Amino acid sequence: MDSENLVAFKAPTTAYHRLSAQIVAKSQPRQKEYFVRDTELRGFFLRVRPSGVKSYGVLSRLGRKGNKIERIIGNAAAYSPKKARDLAKEWLVQFDQGIDPKATDRGSMNPVQLLEQYIASKSLKPRTERDYRYNFQHYLKPLNSRKIQNLTTDDIVRWYSSGKTHATGTERTFVVLKAVLDHAFALGYISENPAHKAALLVKRKVNPSKQQHLSEIYDDLSKFMTAFLSAPVSNVMRDWMVFCLTTGLRKRESMSVKWEQVDLVQKRVTLPTNKSDRFLIVPMVGLTYDMFQSRFNAEDKDHVYVFTSKPAIAIKDARKALTKVCKSAGIATYSHHDFRRLFASVCHELDTSETEIGKLLNHAPKTVTPIYINQSLEKARKKYQQVVDALDRKIPFDDPDSDKPEYLLTATNLMRSVFYGKVNPEPDPPTTKDELEEEQYRENEYWEG
Repeated sequence: MDSENLVAFKAPTTAYHRLSAQIVAKSQPRQKEYFVRDTELRGFFLRVRPSGVKSYGVLSRLGRKGNKIERIIGNAAAYSPKKARDLAKEWLVQFDQGIDPKATDRGSMNPVQLLEQYIASKSLKPRTERDYRYNFQHYLKPLNSRKIQNLTTDDIVRWYSSGKTHATGTERTFVVLKAVLDHAFALGYISENPAHKAALLVKRKVNPSKQQHLSEIYDDLSKFMTAFLSAPVSNVMRDWMVFCLTTGLRKRESMSVKWEQVDLVQKRVTLPTNKSDRFLIVPMVGLTYDMFQSRFNAEDKDHVYVFTSKPAIAIKDARKALTKVCKSAGIATYSHHDFRRLFASVCHELDTSETEIGKLLNHAPKTVTPIYINQSLEKARKKYQQVVDALDRKIPFDDPDSDKPEYLLTATNLMRSVFYGKVNPEPDPPTTKDELEEEQYRENEYWEG
Protein backbone atom coordinates (compact mmCIF):
# COMPACT_ATOMS: atom_id res chain seq x y z
CA MET A 1 0.00 0.00 0.00
CA ASP A 2 1.30 3.46 -0.94
CA SER A 3 1.92 5.38 2.27
CA GLU A 4 1.36 8.65 0.37
CA ASN A 5 -2.35 7.80 0.09
CA LEU A 6 -2.84 7.31 3.83
CA VAL A 7 -4.92 9.96 5.64
CA ALA A 8 -4.15 10.84 9.27
CA PHE A 9 -7.28 11.26 11.41
CA LYS A 10 -7.18 13.60 14.39
CA ALA A 11 -8.01 12.00 17.70
CA PRO A 12 -11.29 13.39 19.11
CA THR A 13 -10.97 15.91 21.93
CA THR A 14 -14.08 14.56 23.67
CA ALA A 15 -15.24 11.04 24.47
CA TYR A 16 -18.44 9.92 26.18
CA HIS A 17 -18.60 7.13 28.78
CA ARG A 18 -20.00 6.52 32.21
CA LEU A 19 -17.00 7.44 34.33
CA SER A 20 -15.94 4.31 36.20
CA ALA A 21 -12.62 3.13 37.63
CA GLN A 22 -12.08 1.05 34.51
CA ILE A 23 -12.75 3.93 32.12
CA VAL A 24 -10.52 6.27 34.11
CA ALA A 25 -7.69 3.70 34.01
CA LYS A 26 -8.07 3.20 30.26
CA SER A 27 -7.97 6.95 29.53
CA GLN A 28 -4.34 7.34 28.52
CA PRO A 29 -2.58 10.64 27.75
CA ARG A 30 -2.38 11.92 24.17
CA GLN A 31 -0.46 14.64 22.44
CA LYS A 32 -3.25 17.07 23.27
CA GLU A 33 -5.59 17.48 26.22
CA TYR A 34 -8.96 15.76 25.93
CA PHE A 35 -12.09 15.15 28.01
CA VAL A 36 -14.18 12.12 28.88
CA ARG A 37 -17.68 13.36 29.63
CA ASP A 38 -20.00 11.32 31.80
CA THR A 39 -23.09 9.97 30.06
CA GLU A 40 -25.04 9.61 33.29
CA LEU A 41 -24.40 12.91 35.10
CA ARG A 42 -24.46 15.77 32.65
CA GLY A 43 -21.68 18.30 33.32
CA PHE A 44 -19.39 15.77 35.09
CA PHE A 45 -16.12 15.05 33.25
CA LEU A 46 -12.59 13.66 33.40
CA ARG A 47 -9.81 15.83 31.94
CA VAL A 48 -6.70 14.03 30.68
CA ARG A 49 -3.60 16.12 29.99
CA PRO A 50 -0.54 15.16 27.86
CA SER A 51 1.50 14.97 31.07
CA GLY A 52 -0.72 12.12 32.22
CA VAL A 53 -2.47 14.10 34.95
CA LYS A 54 -6.16 13.20 35.18
CA SER A 55 -8.63 15.46 36.94
CA TYR A 56 -12.33 15.34 37.65
CA GLY A 57 -14.41 18.45 37.10
CA VAL A 58 -17.80 19.94 36.29
CA LEU A 59 -19.02 22.24 33.54
CA SER A 60 -22.20 24.25 33.99
CA ARG A 61 -23.82 27.68 33.80
CA LEU A 62 -24.13 29.82 36.91
CA GLY A 63 -27.83 30.00 37.65
CA ARG A 64 -28.42 28.36 34.24
CA LYS A 65 -27.44 31.61 32.53
CA GLY A 66 -24.53 32.94 30.53
CA ASN A 67 -21.46 31.03 29.41
CA LYS A 68 -20.54 27.66 30.85
CA ILE A 69 -17.96 27.69 33.64
CA GLU A 70 -15.44 24.89 34.26
CA ARG A 71 -14.45 23.99 37.80
CA ILE A 72 -11.93 21.24 38.65
CA ILE A 73 -12.79 18.96 41.58
CA GLY A 74 -9.33 17.49 41.93
CA ASN A 75 -6.76 14.92 40.80
CA ALA A 76 -8.21 11.52 39.84
CA ALA A 77 -5.53 9.88 41.96
CA ALA A 78 -7.04 11.48 45.07
CA TYR A 79 -10.71 10.82 44.31
CA SER A 80 -12.53 7.61 43.49
CA PRO A 81 -15.07 7.92 40.64
CA LYS A 82 -17.89 7.53 43.18
CA LYS A 83 -16.58 10.23 45.50
CA ALA A 84 -15.95 12.57 42.56
CA ARG A 85 -19.45 11.88 41.21
CA ASP A 86 -21.07 12.65 44.58
CA LEU A 87 -19.12 15.90 44.85
CA ALA A 88 -19.98 16.77 41.24
CA LYS A 89 -23.69 16.41 42.05
CA GLU A 90 -23.33 18.86 44.94
CA TRP A 91 -21.42 21.33 42.80
CA LEU A 92 -23.93 21.16 39.96
CA VAL A 93 -26.74 21.92 42.41
CA GLN A 94 -24.79 24.95 43.62
CA PHE A 95 -24.32 26.07 40.01
CA ASP A 96 -28.09 25.91 39.51
CA GLN A 97 -28.55 28.07 42.61
CA GLY A 98 -26.16 30.66 41.22
CA ILE A 99 -23.31 29.78 43.58
CA ASP A 100 -19.76 29.18 42.40
CA PRO A 101 -18.70 25.98 44.23
CA LYS A 102 -15.02 26.93 44.11
CA ALA A 103 -15.57 30.17 45.97
CA THR A 104 -15.29 28.47 49.34
CA ASP A 105 -14.24 31.74 50.93
CA ARG A 106 -17.07 33.84 49.58
CA GLY A 107 -15.56 37.03 50.91
CA SER A 108 -12.59 36.54 48.59
CA MET A 109 -14.74 37.26 45.56
CA ASN A 110 -14.28 40.58 43.83
CA PRO A 111 -17.27 42.80 42.95
CA VAL A 112 -17.48 41.50 39.36
CA GLN A 113 -17.62 37.88 40.53
CA LEU A 114 -20.22 38.82 43.13
CA LEU A 115 -22.26 40.59 40.45
CA GLU A 116 -22.39 37.40 38.38
CA GLN A 117 -23.69 35.45 41.35
CA TYR A 118 -26.24 38.18 42.06
CA ILE A 119 -27.44 38.13 38.44
CA ALA A 120 -27.70 34.34 38.52
CA SER A 121 -29.92 34.52 41.60
CA LYS A 122 -32.36 36.98 40.00
CA SER A 123 -34.77 36.90 37.07
CA LEU A 124 -33.50 40.00 35.32
CA LYS A 125 -34.16 41.09 31.78
CA PRO A 126 -31.20 40.56 29.37
CA ARG A 127 -30.85 44.29 28.86
CA THR A 128 -30.67 44.86 32.62
CA GLU A 129 -27.97 42.21 32.95
CA ARG A 130 -25.96 43.85 30.14
CA ASP A 131 -26.29 47.27 31.76
CA TYR A 132 -25.14 45.96 35.14
CA ARG A 133 -22.07 44.27 33.64
CA TYR A 134 -21.21 47.32 31.53
CA ASN A 135 -21.42 49.67 34.51
CA PHE A 136 -19.21 47.46 36.68
CA GLN A 137 -16.62 47.01 33.95
CA HIS A 138 -16.44 50.69 33.01
CA TYR A 139 -17.19 52.66 36.16
CA LEU A 140 -16.09 50.35 38.99
CA LYS A 141 -12.58 49.62 37.73
CA PRO A 142 -10.75 51.02 40.81
CA LEU A 143 -12.58 48.52 43.05
CA ASN A 144 -12.89 45.50 40.77
CA SER A 145 -9.64 43.89 41.93
CA ARG A 146 -10.53 44.20 45.61
CA LYS A 147 -11.95 41.35 47.68
CA ILE A 148 -15.44 42.21 48.88
CA GLN A 149 -14.46 41.32 52.46
CA ASN A 150 -11.77 44.02 52.29
CA LEU A 151 -13.96 46.78 50.82
CA THR A 152 -14.39 49.66 53.24
CA THR A 153 -16.68 52.64 53.41
CA ASP A 154 -13.69 54.92 52.69
CA ASP A 155 -12.89 52.90 49.54
CA ILE A 156 -16.39 53.40 48.19
CA VAL A 157 -16.55 57.07 49.14
CA ARG A 158 -13.22 57.79 47.37
CA TRP A 159 -14.35 55.86 44.29
CA TYR A 160 -17.71 57.66 44.15
CA SER A 161 -16.14 61.09 44.67
CA SER A 162 -13.61 60.46 41.88
CA GLY A 163 -16.38 59.64 39.39
CA LYS A 164 -17.72 63.17 38.94
CA THR A 165 -16.81 63.20 35.24
CA HIS A 166 -19.24 60.29 34.77
CA ALA A 167 -21.72 61.22 37.48
CA THR A 168 -24.73 59.40 36.05
CA GLY A 169 -22.83 56.18 35.35
CA THR A 170 -21.19 56.30 38.77
CA GLU A 171 -24.52 56.80 40.52
CA ARG A 172 -26.16 53.91 38.67
CA THR A 173 -23.21 51.67 39.43
CA PHE A 174 -23.32 52.66 43.09
CA VAL A 175 -26.99 51.65 43.35
CA VAL A 176 -26.23 48.19 41.94
CA LEU A 177 -23.08 47.83 44.07
CA LYS A 178 -25.14 48.50 47.19
CA ALA A 179 -27.65 45.84 46.11
CA VAL A 180 -25.06 43.14 45.37
CA LEU A 181 -23.27 43.84 48.66
CA ASP A 182 -26.64 43.44 50.40
CA HIS A 183 -26.84 40.06 48.64
CA ALA A 184 -23.39 39.15 49.97
CA PHE A 185 -24.33 40.26 53.49
CA ALA A 186 -27.53 38.18 53.41
CA LEU A 187 -25.52 35.10 52.45
CA GLY A 188 -22.96 35.71 55.19
CA TYR A 189 -20.05 36.52 52.88
CA ILE A 190 -19.44 39.86 54.62
CA SER A 191 -20.31 41.09 58.12
CA GLU A 192 -21.76 44.45 56.98
CA ASN A 193 -22.46 46.38 53.81
CA PRO A 194 -20.03 49.35 53.63
CA ALA A 195 -22.08 50.95 50.84
CA HIS A 196 -24.86 51.88 53.28
CA LYS A 197 -22.54 54.12 55.31
CA ALA A 198 -21.03 55.46 52.10
CA ALA A 199 -24.50 56.51 50.93
CA LEU A 200 -24.72 58.80 53.97
CA LEU A 201 -21.32 60.36 53.35
CA VAL A 202 -21.24 61.04 49.62
CA LYS A 203 -23.12 63.81 47.85
CA ARG A 204 -25.51 61.79 45.70
CA LYS A 205 -26.22 62.96 42.18
CA VAL A 206 -29.55 64.68 41.67
CA ASN A 207 -31.05 65.57 38.30
CA PRO A 208 -32.78 68.96 38.48
CA SER A 209 -33.94 68.64 34.88
CA LYS A 210 -36.06 65.62 35.81
CA GLN A 211 -37.68 67.53 38.65
CA GLN A 212 -38.37 70.43 36.31
CA HIS A 213 -39.82 68.07 33.71
CA LEU A 214 -42.13 66.45 36.29
CA SER A 215 -43.36 69.86 37.38
CA GLU A 216 -44.06 70.89 33.78
CA ILE A 217 -45.96 67.76 32.78
CA TYR A 218 -48.08 67.94 35.94
CA ASP A 219 -48.89 71.60 35.28
CA ASP A 220 -50.06 70.59 31.78
CA LEU A 221 -52.16 67.66 33.01
CA SER A 222 -55.46 69.58 32.86
CA LYS A 223 -54.83 70.52 29.22
CA PHE A 224 -53.87 66.93 28.41
CA MET A 225 -56.98 65.45 30.03
CA THR A 226 -59.25 67.95 28.27
CA ALA A 227 -57.74 67.08 24.88
CA PHE A 228 -57.76 63.36 25.69
CA LEU A 229 -61.58 63.27 25.66
CA SER A 230 -61.79 64.25 21.99
CA ALA A 231 -58.37 63.57 20.43
CA PRO A 232 -58.47 61.52 17.18
CA VAL A 233 -56.71 58.38 18.39
CA SER A 234 -57.68 54.75 17.84
CA ASN A 235 -59.74 52.92 20.43
CA VAL A 236 -56.88 50.60 21.25
CA MET A 237 -54.51 53.47 22.01
CA ARG A 238 -57.22 55.35 23.92
CA ASP A 239 -57.94 52.26 26.03
CA TRP A 240 -54.25 51.67 26.71
CA MET A 241 -53.91 55.30 27.84
CA VAL A 242 -56.88 54.85 30.16
CA PHE A 243 -55.28 51.76 31.70
CA CYS A 244 -51.74 53.13 31.98
CA LEU A 245 -52.67 56.64 33.12
CA THR A 246 -54.94 55.37 35.91
CA THR A 247 -52.69 52.56 37.20
CA GLY A 248 -49.13 53.88 36.79
CA LEU A 249 -47.99 50.60 35.24
CA ARG A 250 -44.79 50.46 33.24
CA LYS A 251 -44.96 50.61 29.47
CA ARG A 252 -44.10 46.97 28.82
CA GLU A 253 -46.29 45.39 31.50
CA SER A 254 -49.29 47.55 30.56
CA MET A 255 -48.98 46.98 26.81
CA SER A 256 -48.43 43.22 27.01
CA VAL A 257 -51.41 42.30 29.20
CA LYS A 258 -53.03 39.06 28.05
CA TRP A 259 -56.67 38.10 28.44
CA GLU A 260 -55.64 35.21 30.68
CA GLN A 261 -54.48 37.85 33.19
CA VAL A 262 -57.82 39.69 33.17
CA ASP A 263 -60.58 38.53 35.53
CA LEU A 264 -63.84 40.32 34.73
CA VAL A 265 -65.66 38.37 37.44
CA GLN A 266 -63.31 39.26 40.31
CA LYS A 267 -62.61 42.56 38.55
CA ARG A 268 -58.83 42.47 38.73
CA VAL A 269 -55.74 42.13 36.56
CA THR A 270 -52.86 39.88 37.62
CA LEU A 271 -49.27 40.73 36.72
CA PRO A 272 -47.19 37.67 37.70
CA THR A 273 -43.87 39.20 36.65
CA ASN A 274 -42.55 42.67 35.96
CA LYS A 275 -39.31 44.64 36.00
CA SER A 276 -39.04 44.35 39.78
CA ASP A 277 -39.81 40.62 39.60
CA ARG A 278 -42.70 41.19 42.00
CA PHE A 279 -46.17 39.67 41.90
CA LEU A 280 -48.90 42.33 41.56
CA ILE A 281 -52.70 42.30 41.42
CA VAL A 282 -54.34 45.47 40.10
CA PRO A 283 -58.01 45.83 41.10
CA MET A 284 -60.33 47.37 38.53
CA VAL A 285 -62.48 50.42 39.13
CA GLY A 286 -65.55 51.36 37.11
CA LEU A 287 -63.53 53.05 34.36
CA THR A 288 -61.04 50.23 33.83
CA TYR A 289 -63.79 47.59 34.12
CA ASP A 290 -65.76 49.33 31.34
CA MET A 291 -62.60 49.52 29.24
CA PHE A 292 -61.78 45.81 29.58
CA GLN A 293 -65.40 44.82 29.07
CA SER A 294 -65.70 46.87 25.88
CA ARG A 295 -62.53 45.35 24.50
CA PHE A 296 -63.64 41.85 25.49
CA ASN A 297 -66.98 42.29 23.69
CA ALA A 298 -65.52 43.96 20.60
CA GLU A 299 -65.95 42.14 17.30
CA ASP A 300 -62.26 42.49 16.49
CA LYS A 301 -61.14 41.24 19.92
CA ASP A 302 -57.76 39.51 19.87
CA HIS A 303 -57.73 36.13 21.59
CA VAL A 304 -54.29 36.62 23.19
CA TYR A 305 -53.56 40.25 24.03
CA VAL A 306 -55.83 43.01 25.30
CA PHE A 307 -54.09 45.78 23.36
CA THR A 308 -53.08 44.75 19.83
CA SER A 309 -52.14 46.35 16.55
CA LYS A 310 -52.04 43.02 14.69
CA PRO A 311 -53.47 39.59 15.57
CA ALA A 312 -51.61 38.01 18.51
CA ILE A 313 -49.10 40.91 18.60
CA ALA A 314 -49.21 43.34 21.51
CA ILE A 315 -48.76 47.06 20.90
CA LYS A 316 -45.24 48.29 21.51
CA ASP A 317 -45.27 52.03 20.92
CA ALA A 318 -47.77 54.79 21.73
CA ARG A 319 -45.71 57.80 20.70
CA LYS A 320 -47.85 58.72 17.68
CA ALA A 321 -51.03 58.63 19.74
CA LEU A 322 -49.44 60.61 22.59
CA THR A 323 -48.19 63.20 20.10
CA LYS A 324 -51.73 63.62 18.69
CA VAL A 325 -53.25 64.24 22.11
CA CYS A 326 -50.48 66.60 23.23
CA LYS A 327 -50.56 68.51 19.93
CA SER A 328 -54.31 68.95 20.33
CA ALA A 329 -53.70 70.19 23.89
CA GLY A 330 -50.93 72.55 22.76
CA ILE A 331 -48.36 71.12 25.17
CA ALA A 332 -45.03 69.33 24.93
CA THR A 333 -45.42 65.64 24.10
CA TYR A 334 -45.69 63.22 26.99
CA SER A 335 -43.61 60.03 26.96
CA HIS A 336 -44.74 56.55 27.96
CA HIS A 337 -43.02 56.88 31.31
CA ASP A 338 -44.57 60.28 31.98
CA PHE A 339 -47.87 58.50 32.69
CA ARG A 340 -46.16 56.65 35.52
CA ARG A 341 -44.73 59.91 36.86
CA LEU A 342 -48.12 61.60 36.62
CA PHE A 343 -49.82 58.75 38.44
CA ALA A 344 -47.35 59.08 41.32
CA SER A 345 -47.80 62.87 41.34
CA VAL A 346 -51.59 62.61 41.52
CA CYS A 347 -51.26 60.10 44.36
CA HIS A 348 -48.97 62.52 46.17
CA GLU A 349 -51.48 65.36 45.73
CA LEU A 350 -54.11 63.06 47.27
CA ASP A 351 -51.88 62.73 50.37
CA THR A 352 -51.14 59.07 49.64
CA SER A 353 -48.10 57.96 51.65
CA GLU A 354 -44.84 57.08 49.91
CA THR A 355 -45.22 53.50 51.11
CA GLU A 356 -48.68 53.23 49.57
CA ILE A 357 -47.52 54.87 46.34
CA GLY A 358 -44.66 52.37 46.20
CA LYS A 359 -47.10 49.47 46.50
CA LEU A 360 -49.33 50.87 43.76
CA LEU A 361 -46.24 51.22 41.58
CA ASN A 362 -45.44 47.46 41.82
CA HIS A 363 -43.43 47.53 45.03
CA ALA A 364 -45.72 44.95 46.62
CA PRO A 365 -44.46 41.86 48.53
CA LYS A 366 -43.79 38.75 46.46
CA THR A 367 -45.78 36.42 48.71
CA VAL A 368 -48.83 37.38 50.72
CA THR A 369 -51.69 35.48 52.28
CA PRO A 370 -55.11 35.37 50.54
CA ILE A 371 -56.66 37.38 53.42
CA TYR A 372 -54.02 40.07 53.00
CA ILE A 373 -54.58 40.08 49.23
CA ASN A 374 -58.33 40.64 49.62
CA GLN A 375 -57.86 43.41 52.18
CA SER A 376 -55.14 45.07 50.11
CA LEU A 377 -57.19 44.89 46.93
CA GLU A 378 -60.15 46.71 48.44
CA LYS A 379 -57.87 49.35 49.90
CA ALA A 380 -55.98 49.70 46.61
CA ARG A 381 -59.25 49.87 44.65
CA LYS A 382 -60.22 52.97 46.64
CA LYS A 383 -56.83 54.53 45.90
CA TYR A 384 -57.16 53.86 42.17
CA GLN A 385 -60.67 55.32 42.21
CA GLN A 386 -59.39 58.47 43.89
CA VAL A 387 -56.81 58.84 41.10
CA VAL A 388 -59.49 58.39 38.41
CA ASP A 389 -61.72 60.98 40.11
CA ALA A 390 -58.80 63.41 40.39
CA LEU A 391 -58.06 63.02 36.66
CA ASP A 392 -61.72 63.57 35.78
CA ARG A 393 -61.71 66.75 37.83
CA LYS A 394 -58.79 68.07 35.78
CA ILE A 395 -61.27 68.44 32.90
CA PRO A 396 -63.50 71.57 32.89
CA PHE A 397 -67.10 70.36 32.96
CA ASP A 398 -69.87 72.17 31.10
CA ASP A 399 -73.20 71.12 32.54
CA PRO A 400 -75.86 71.47 29.81
CA ASP A 401 -78.51 71.90 32.51
CA SER A 402 -76.71 74.82 34.08
CA ASP A 403 -77.59 78.38 33.02
CA LYS A 404 -75.24 80.00 35.49
CA PRO A 405 -71.99 80.92 33.77
CA GLU A 406 -70.68 82.39 37.02
CA TYR A 407 -70.19 78.85 38.35
CA LEU A 408 -67.13 76.71 37.74
CA LEU A 409 -68.07 73.04 37.52
CA THR A 410 -66.12 69.80 37.84
CA ALA A 411 -67.37 66.24 37.68
CA THR A 412 -66.38 62.62 38.10
CA ASN A 413 -67.18 59.69 35.77
CA LEU A 414 -66.35 61.95 32.80
CA MET A 415 -64.01 59.51 31.01
CA ARG A 416 -66.32 56.62 31.79
CA SER A 417 -69.26 58.49 30.28
CA VAL A 418 -67.53 59.88 27.19
CA PHE A 419 -65.50 56.79 26.26
CA TYR A 420 -67.87 53.95 27.16
CA GLY A 421 -71.30 55.57 27.65
CA LYS A 422 -72.40 53.39 30.56
CA VAL A 423 -72.95 56.09 33.18
CA ASN A 424 -73.63 59.80 33.33
CA PRO A 425 -71.13 62.33 34.69
CA GLU A 426 -71.52 63.15 38.37
CA PRO A 427 -71.13 66.91 38.89
CA ASP A 428 -69.41 68.12 42.03
CA PRO A 429 -70.93 70.94 44.09
CA PRO A 430 -70.39 74.09 42.01
CA THR A 431 -67.89 76.75 42.95
CA THR A 432 -68.63 80.37 42.01
CA LYS A 433 -66.05 82.31 40.09
CA ASP A 434 -66.31 85.04 42.73
CA GLU A 435 -65.18 82.52 45.34
CA LEU A 436 -62.25 81.54 43.16
CA GLU A 437 -61.29 85.18 42.64
CA GLU A 438 -61.52 85.79 46.39
CA GLU A 439 -59.29 82.77 47.03
CA GLN A 440 -56.75 84.05 44.49
CA TYR A 441 -56.86 87.54 46.03
CA ARG A 442 -56.11 86.16 49.49
CA GLU A 443 -53.26 84.10 48.06
CA ASN A 444 -51.71 87.17 46.43
CA GLU A 445 -52.23 89.23 49.56
CA TYR A 446 -50.43 86.61 51.65
CA TRP A 447 -47.33 86.83 49.47
CA GLU A 448 -47.35 90.48 48.43
CA GLY A 449 -48.94 92.06 51.53
